[in-house]
Amino acid sequence: MGIRYELREYEVDPEDLAAEAVAAKIGVPPGQLFKTLLAEGDRHGICIAVIPGDTELDLKALAAASGDRIVHLVPVKDLQKLTGYICGSVTALAARGGTTFS
Repeated sequence: MGIRYELREYEVDPEDLAAEAVAAKIGVPPGQLFKTLLAEGDRHGICIAVIPGDTELDLKALAAASGDRIVHLVPVKDLQKLTGYICGSVTALAARGGTTFS
């Protein structure tokens, strides 16, 4: 489709996967990176939120958007089982775990 992109490699520190740290390593503002966060709602189950790297997830807003009363972030230990990816590499574009997202 002719979409320009630039691959930026960096040394991954599994102890510091914060967007601010990654942004500094690749030389971009944290707001140009996006965090992919997995949450679970009380009514509709798992949902994925993609937010700018310099923001915090508003769980109440996510609950309202997903039709849930309450949502909570999925524990890091469960990410790979649900998505096929480890913390720091979760993507909304190609989640490949055994879970079907709706």
